[in-house]
Amino acid sequence: MATLIIESSDPKNVKLLAELAKKLGDRVKSISATEMEDLLFGDLMESVKTGEYINKADVMGVLRS
Repeated sequence: MATLIIESSDPKNVKLLAELAKKLGDRVKSISATEMEDLLFGDLMESVKTGEYINKADVMGVLRS
């Protein structure tokens, strides 16, 4: 499954693109700016994941400094 995210400042364009996608038989879901930030943050986290274990004390030490 492929996903396409289109950001537009014109609500008319958003409506037009959503209608076109529905006519083509695809699903459309609008997301808030907060949800978009969450998606991008999750993508960033996934791209820098190392798979290494770091203990809680080390993390808390860095956060407190």
